[in-house]
Amino acid sequence: NLMHIEAQRLTRMALLLAIVIVLGLIPAIPIGIIPVPLTVQNIGILLIGLLLSPFEAFLTTGVFLLLALIGLPILTGLRGGMSVFIGPTGGYLLGYWIGAVLLAWWSKKHRHEWFLLFAKIAIVAVLIIDLFGSMGFAVNMHIPLIRAVALNSLLIPGDILKAILVATIAYKLK
Repeated sequence: NLMHIEAQRLTRMALLLAIVIVLGLIPAIPIGIIPVPLTVQNIGILLIGLLLSPFEAFLTTGVFLLLALIGLPILTGLRGGMSVFIGPTGGYLLGYWIGAVLLAWWSKKHRHEWFLLFAKIAIVAVLIIDLFGSMGFAVNMHIPLIRAVALNSLLIPGDILKAILVATIAYKLK
């Protein structure tokens, strides 16, 4: 039944959107020397990329970002609104969208062993999300890109731990 399939897809998208929002309630861990904290909300974004189709990931992450943009306090620290998008974390939010879609597209291509899943997640988490984050950080904070990348490197150990967790969850679910 086509309606049943559509209802399943919408339910899966809504559930993952809710997970991302709930993860935003977990307090961020401040790094101290940079105004970008370590958060767990991107765990939900990575799960969106692994468990949805590219189009579903595009829509789900887009709705999440639109809700944050219009001011709903759904980002870590109960933040939302335009100021978040033009502040130090704005590039990471764009990276969420691109990373989720890329991971969805990439993860549908092959059957995965755990390590391959981990590698793809780590590449998206560290290279895509962190790269966009560093670019946004550099532009919004008026610092050289190389300095933003160096400061962002403080987040990489946490991103690797999150990639291990997400790979384990996704491997068990798939």
